[in-house]
Amino acid sequence: MGSRVSDSSERAIARLGELIDAAAIAPEHWVEVCRGIQDVLPGGRVLMQGYDSSAPYAMPLAGVGWDDINFDVYFAHYAAINPWIPVWTDLPTLRSALSDEVLPRRILERTEFFNDWIKPMGGAGSASGIKIVQDRSRMATLCVHYDDRRAEKSHEALAPIFQALAPKMRRALDCNRAVLRNNRSLLGDSLMRNLIDPALVLDGDCRVLDLNAAAQELSASGRSLRIAAGDRLVLGDAEAQSRLTLLVASVCARRPGSIGRHEISLRQGPEKLSFSVLPVTQNLRDYALQGPIGLFTPGTIALVVIRRELTDASAELEALRQRFDLSPQEARIALALRDGGTVAEIAERMGIGYETARVHLKSAFAKTDTHRQRELLALVLDTAGPRG
Repeated sequence: MGSRVSDSSERAIARLGELIDAAAIAPEHWVEVCRGIQDVLPGGRVLMQGYDSSAPYAMPLAGVGWDDINFDVYFAHYAAINPWIPVWTDLPTLRSALSDEVLPRRILERTEFFNDWIKPMGGAGSASGIKIVQDRSRMATLCVHYDDRRAEKSHEALAPIFQALAPKMRRALDCNRAVLRNNRSLLGDSLMRNLIDPALVLDGDCRVLDLNAAAQELSASGRSLRIAAGDRLVLGDAEAQSRLTLLVASVCARRPGSIGRHEISLRQGPEKLSFSVLPVTQNLRDYALQGPIGLFTPGTIALVVIRRELTDASAELEALRQRFDLSPQEARIALALRDGGTVAEIAERMGIGYETARVHLKSAFAKTDTHRQRELLALVLDTAGPRG
């Protein structure tokens, strides 16, 4: 009998593994994963949930077997008193667990959550589950609820399947983060696309949830800002990073009706950037059972709009002179390259003769170890930044 159960588990693992691979690319397929798990334990209520420290309640991400449940009632009251949230936080990841072993039944049965929410459902008094992923502020779990009279046999059937598939599910959720960010704008595609200035949507940990084309271009240069591992926004200056991180965290902790200043200017070398940070409230209920987007959508997010402020020309000249030991005229020639044109056109704009411009440009080439205008321009942009 042991061998037969093992063979059955292996077949279920192989079948569910294919469904999880599909969900990694198309997050809406997580409901098929839940149906596949329900096939292992017919009649079980399967629920994938996300938890975020900035959200007021746990978020049902995908599930089957809950058609008779009014989730409006759940969100209105029971989600906020769910005794499983602190329990899941303390449990290790990627290890299957039986509910009665990690939250003793004598304790659970004294809670309002159990007596007024779980018990009236019928057939959901016990559960097997596993924590798929957890980072500093969020986690995701997968549970199957079933009749407590068959808890031991149900857990015996589910535990090896959960244990084998948990790493694959964790990798699938990592893929979902990128897929959802690339395919869906949290503020609406038209708004993000039509913002001229670089704009990003951040959560309270400065993780990038969305960004427009202008912000992508700015981050690709890597000079003023970049998107690091874990989708976190990183500025080129440590002090500026600290100030922005505190500001974003403060904005995401705001409540309706509160007031405060949410704009700062930061100098990134000779370039000055202005960051406007605006709080945006998300209705998390709209994402219930809509797949893992609820896991990556905190209740309050920050819209960050970045503007490049005009820099002082004298500061730019001084930065170039100090870096390459250029004369004032050589630095002006180098800066003039940003506006394009031939040497003759640059000379005319500067009000000097063509040969004079050539002499200064050749000297600038020699001091910067460059040989062409585009090479010198690259150094200028790296030092002084683009115009405007």
